[in-house]
Amino acid sequence: MLELDESLLEPLPLDGMEVPRIHVYGPPPFTQAMLGEQEYRYERSFPVKGHGAKLPSFLREQMAAGKTPLILERENRFYVYLTV
Repeated sequence: MLELDESLLEPLPLDGMEVPRIHVYGPPPFTQAMLGEQEYRYERSFPVKGHGAKLPSFLREQMAAGKTPLILERENRFYVYLTV
């Protein structure tokens, strides 16, 4: 499990909303991440360039279902994690 430091959080503005994001470096992201006391599980990834309406639409669907997103940005991809 990847443990993340809350001090690295920054907002990612997407289509009128802000989603928490952390830039990560090194090996590909883990399937699970921990931020503070909250556990997240990897769901899917989107390209940084060209994500268009797909990423905001996906995030809105997940939030409507009661999930809280966390974005890990690595090189040219957004990795979407959702609360467990």
